[in-house]
Amino acid sequence: MGNLHYGLNDVDQMVRAFDVDNSRSLGFAEFSRLHYFLVNVQNSFQTFDRDRSGRLTPDEVAQALQQAGFQLDGPAMMAMISKFDPDNSASHDQQVDPDNSASLSLDEYIRSCLFLQTAARTFGAFDPQRTGQVHLSFNQFVYAASHVCG
Repeated sequence: MGNLHYGLNDVDQMVRAFDVDNSRSLGFAEFSRLHYFLVNVQNSFQTFDRDRSGRLTPDEVAQALQQAGFQLDGPAMMAMISKFDPDNSASHDQQVDPDNSASLSLDEYIRSCLFLQTAARTFGAFDPQRTGQVHLSFNQFVYAASHVCG
C-alpha cells in the first residue's frame, strides 16, 4: 500500500469503521481487521482496474462492491463516486478518462469502502432483523449520520 497518504479525516474514518468497542482507538485485533480490510480493498481495486488506468470506472466500482457484498442502485453509486471524487479529477484529464465519466483512484476507492463499511455497521444497528430497511426518527437519523459522516 505504498505511496498512499492519509489525512486525519481518513484515519478517523478508519478508526470509526473498525473500533468495535467505541473507545476511539484500535486494539491489536481491531488494527489487524483494518489491515486485512485495506489489503483486500487494494487487491479488489487491482482486480477490477482491468485497463490498469489507476482508476475505477462506475461499472468497475459497481462490480467490485458487488463482489464485496454491497448492492447499490445507480443513483446511490453515482452519489458515492461524486462524494469521493469531488473534483471529478478524472473527467478533467482526457488521457486518464477519455469518455469524461467519473471514476475513483485507489485512495478514493479506499475512502468509499471505509464509508460503506461504517454505513453498513451503523445501518445494522438500526436493522437487527437484517431486513434491509429501517425507520428512523429525526434524532436517530442525526445519531446515524454523525457516525457515518466525518
